[in-house]
Amino acid sequence: MLVLISLTLKLASEMNVSGIFYDGVSSKAIDVEVDLSKPGFLIISGAGIQRSEVLSSCELSEPLGQMARHFTLPDLARVEITDLNSLSAWEKSTGRRGALNWVHHIESRWLWVMSFSAFLLAFIIAIYIWVLPLGAKWLAFKMPTSVAETASRQTMDAIVSLLEFKDSKLPEEQRARISGEFHRMVQEMHKGSTLRYRLLFFENPMPNAFALPNGQICITDSLVKMAENDLEVLGVLAHEIVHVREQHGMRSVLQNSAVFLMWTLMTGDVSSLAGMGSALPAMLAQSGYSRGFEQEADLGAADYMIQRGWGVKPLCDLLRKIDPEVASLKAAEALSTHPLTEKRIHRLLEHERKTNPKLEQR
Repeated sequence: MLVLISLTLKLASEMNVSGIFYDGVSSKAIDVEVDLSKPGFLIISGAGIQRSEVLSSCELSEPLGQMARHFTLPDLARVEITDLNSLSAWEKSTGRRGALNWVHHIESRWLWVMSFSAFLLAFIIAIYIWVLPLGAKWLAFKMPTSVAETASRQTMDAIVSLLEFKDSKLPEEQRARISGEFHRMVQEMHKGSTLRYRLLFFENPMPNAFALPNGQICITDSLVKMAENDLEVLGVLAHEIVHVREQHGMRSVLQNSAVFLMWTLMTGDVSSLAGMGSALPAMLAQSGYSRGFEQEADLGAADYMIQRGWGVKPLCDLLRKIDPEVASLKAAEALSTHPLTEKRIHRLLEHERKTNPKLEQR
């Protein structure tokens, strides 16, 4: 019985809270007492103030951290309440729980805050690791060919100007021989493709090769001259064909444009890609392939070379030659390190051994 009386007295005391009254006309603040004990009514008492308002016509602000809350009266006068605990207890006892009370409840408990923060971080990481790559892949293959064609052409113009590419000085016979084998590779590696693959040779001191989304693959005379034979060059070209076949360039751009990608996936408006058409060339020129894309291109090239009976040695040999020059298979990787190249070579050789265990150990 004593416990019940104590609880009743405590609840009664929580029905009266101190507040500050603002009439909504001037900035004058008046200390008042707010009586919440009468069901359905808000009674305000203070110096020169005695008001009784229907509670349903008074709007109570939602809790936000430790900020004061306020009742807004019908005539836009306002009563500010700083005793948040008493006000919260009154809300709980009368069943008046605002939409944001649960947020305030969580914010005031560190365990909940930490749990939700960990969940949010895990959610963001999951989106970055799985959702964005899958969405970029889907969108890259849904992209109108006109967008990829325009972006690739403008990107090529920028690269030629930036890297000062000149017309190739390789013998025409050598270019024709490599081009003929290149087109056979395209037919076998990318069957049924509607892309018009093109192989272009350029004079440039950097040993380099790169691919654009529209099927245009470029290789420099320096890289061809560095190769001991055509098979080494064809290994590089096979690598670049996989980049085009899997649309790695456009997928890299889309993954790096996460906000745009998520918006397109949510709305389903693939045509909105045209809206970023002007930005695509610069993004393509600056975008580098991820390690995952490089590995996919390496293994795709390895599968084809093993199928043709060449083995992966030609590609490995050329990678070793390129690495001391601090160059790479594409301009964006010009700062790749020696250990990275060695890992790629090791992966290629391991893949060949797994594909054909009877191969002689290299």
